[in-house]
Amino acid sequence: MPCVFFNDESQMMKMNHAYRLNFFFAVIAITLFGFLSAEAADQPNVLVIVADDLGYADLSFLQHSPADVATPGIDRIAETGTYFTDAYATAPICSPTRLGILTGRYHHRWGAYWYGQGGLPNEEYTMAHALKSLGYRTHKIGKTHLNGGPAEHPLDHGFETYLGFIHHTWDYIRLSEKDLAAYKKRAGEKSLGILNVGPLMRDRDGQASYEDGFTTEIFTDEAVHYIKKDDAKPFYIELEYNAVHMPTYIAEPGYAKHAGYEQPVWDREAERWYFPFWDPNQISWNDWHKKWGHLGAVDDLGRKRYIANLTALDDGIARILDTLEATGQRENTIIVFTSDNGGTINTYANNTPLRGYKYMFGEGGIRVPMMVSWPGHLAEGQRMGGLASGMDIFPTVLDLLGAKQRDNFDGVSMLPRLKGQGPGQAHDHLCWSDGKGTWVVRQGDWKLIQSPGWVHENYQFNDEGLAVEAADYIYPEGTLLFNLRKDIAEQKDVAKDHPRIVKRMEGLYQTWRAQMGEPRSGEVKKK
Repeated sequence: MPCVFFNDESQMMKMNHAYRLNFFFAVIAITLFGFLSAEAADQPNVLVIVADDLGYADLSFLQHSPADVATPGIDRIAETGTYFTDAYATAPICSPTRLGILTGRYHHRWGAYWYGQGGLPNEEYTMAHALKSLGYRTHKIGKTHLNGGPAEHPLDHGFETYLGFIHHTWDYIRLSEKDLAAYKKRAGEKSLGILNVGPLMRDRDGQASYEDGFTTEIFTDEAVHYIKKDDAKPFYIELEYNAVHMPTYIAEPGYAKHAGYEQPVWDREAERWYFPFWDPNQISWNDWHKKWGHLGAVDDLGRKRYIANLTALDDGIARILDTLEATGQRENTIIVFTSDNGGTINTYANNTPLRGYKYMFGEGGIRVPMMVSWPGHLAEGQRMGGLASGMDIFPTVLDLLGAKQRDNFDGVSMLPRLKGQGPGQAHDHLCWSDGKGTWVVRQGDWKLIQSPGWVHENYQFNDEGLAVEAADYIYPEGTLLFNLRKDIAEQKDVAKDHPRIVKRMEGLYQTWRAQMGEPRSGEVKKK
């Protein structure tokens, strides 16, 4: 240590005073850091799991679940938590709803009504931002589809690490550089359209190539690895599976066999590619996608293919729960499970007893399974009515952590209901709109919908459980009012019988719509 010489006593006193001040502030800083670190370490972990296009009935713990469904893993979350019977996504399609979950707000405020609109603005504060500021390590796994916007990438909205893809869909099993090269070789000069095969994205610029991978297992492995990581900080994981989104006609061969059919093994060097693999020399990607991704043709094994991917999803969630229990973290981990929107007819999802599917504003398009579990801290095995929304997840997590709420939330905390303090109606009403002419208001038992109508290809199941063509699915048009307590399937329009209710709910929608923005593109212009 160097020697210090003082010219006089006053200089020495000043220096001693400075040392004492520096020492004092250092002690304060270390103590404060210790308090913050201890506080963060004492906080529970947070795991938010989002399924993709999950059918409302396709969970085996539900009374209306079909006989072909078995989801013991997801059922464990319901058994140890609260299942919200009247929970809703903020849109009948995935990209806007994920914005609602991330921000706790109506994404319509910045013009994100439908595909290609809105994106995530830089000024929007996310759950990842909040938990990172509370001392959490934040990790995003899986699908990120936010319609662009300046903060579309997970590392731009609060996550520290990321593994997944930024698109509306990705292939389940063709995830290597060799797979992409094989397609390019086969296609030659032909366009690959929006076919998404090849490596996943690691963090911002890295690639993760898997020659024998399966996205559902890869995303599960990533979550398990992160849970096991030795770190003093609690974790926040947002795990967004691409299961059970199209292309469910492609599955891991073992799960296909379990579901009762054979899935061909992918051959990168094949001279001919057979169904379910698209051959660019036989048909364009757009025509293929319309045919098999949007029910242009009925796939007799469609439901079995969906079940194969649902089973894989459930096995992954079961493995995550097993890992939390094995590492002694289950009772210190808050788990939220939901779907981004209703099941789609295109993948043979089952939305019983609801009307409609993804893309539609019937209950089948917007009502979703939602459950929250924290064993030993919240009520278990509880069913709860009253309106709930994907926007409620963010404020609920903050409330569970004892953190300050933000004043611009459209979502509300579900904590009182989670504590078993009654089914109180957290929201007086909820609103939806596609920004073009279709809109919905749900208030109490009532649902008012304005729709131009809808016609969709359809199928039915024969005695052998195979899908066959059926008459078109017709979705009615006009201003319709339903009492969902008496008519959850929306079969009887009672608008003419209750004109005052119709007028009141139209007023609620107009007030809400006046507060929202106009639809706008989420595209980011590159300089």
